[in-house]
Amino acid sequence: MKLSAFSHRPPGAVAALVLTLSVAACSTQAEGPATMEDAAAEVLPGQEGLPRVGESTKVGSGLYELVYHPGSGNVFAATVGGQGDDGGRIYALDAQTLEEVGSIAMPGYYAYGLGIHEGSGTLYATDTRNGVVIVADVASMEVVAVVENPADEGGHLREIVVDEASGLVYVSSYDDPGMIWVIDNATHELVNTIQNVGNGTSGMVLDVPNERLFAANMAAHDIAEIDLASGEVVRRFPAGGERPSNLDYDAGRQRLWSANQGTNDATVIDVTTGELVTAVSVGDQALGIRYNPVNDLVYVTARRSGVVTAVDAESMNVVTWMQTGSYPNTIAVDRESGAAWVSNKARSAGRDAPPAFDPNGDTVTRLEHS
Repeated sequence: MKLSAFSHRPPGAVAALVLTLSVAACSTQAEGPATMEDAAAEVLPGQEGLPRVGESTKVGSGLYELVYHPGSGNVFAATVGGQGDDGGRIYALDAQTLEEVGSIAMPGYYAYGLGIHEGSGTLYATDTRNGVVIVADVASMEVVAVVENPADEGGHLREIVVDEASGLVYVSSYDDPGMIWVIDNATHELVNTIQNVGNGTSGMVLDVPNERLFAANMAAHDIAEIDLASGEVVRRFPAGGERPSNLDYDAGRQRLWSANQGTNDATVIDVTTGELVTAVSVGDQALGIRYNPVNDLVYVTARRSGVVTAVDAESMNVVTWMQTGSYPNTIAVDRESGAAWVSNKARSAGRDAPPAFDPNGDTVTRLEHS
């Protein structure tokens, strides 16, 4: 007997799940697994049509975010390096095999968040330690520019989104109030700063046809809508959960998805009204989130649970949990093939302790789908 979908059920219901011939019709609610071991007990392998864990590979030290570049067929992984390293490195991995095919050295700089202008093959990385944006060319594998902002010296830079058509790059800066840098991809220069976005600006997502940008404000627990023509915040609405970290957008249904660390859920918001549609329990410390239009699933990393949760975008029901590594962090998706990749951070040995080897950390995992 095959379980085709896990619906989301109240706390404690997962452990009491009884499989019957009618299980696929179950419409009760489920809480996300607390640990990788819980997920292994709750998820049945071989479910048709659902994503599954594929190959994994170790990548550098201090792994953070990923981005996929269709032009080169590579996944790029940002790392900050280990103890004693003078700078981080961005690794290029073959998207199919996960074999390392090159890397970009950054002496004195450290890569955390990543974004890419696909047409020009230009990578952008946030250096949170130094408060700058690193610009690199994927063809030469070299750093070509470092962008600073006099209005935000030492800014706590977080996420990057790129408008492919306009060539504008948006970089969030976590502060009170937060701001968003705007960089011109053609010149690699700062051209604007969007001010007063909110308290703790972090994840962002573009709605290009409607010329707007949504930004999550972690400390304010809300989302700001920014008109890109004016560069002004035109609306704010609650995220529906606490500490919203990252966003993605299902344009066809006009639903905004928010991963919320504080409430361990992914919330769904109707962008026409700014009202909460539902909240889905996804596991402890929901962090990264990506909509996959090929299989119509939303992937959410639950960092402390050690799983990636897949949610059906139409029903908003959890369909499976996948163990990918120690601390699943962020997700990259190829919107043409439906392939996806997860960055998994390593467990820490503690402050001032020598680094501990973690076989399931500092890894990139490929997710497959039928």
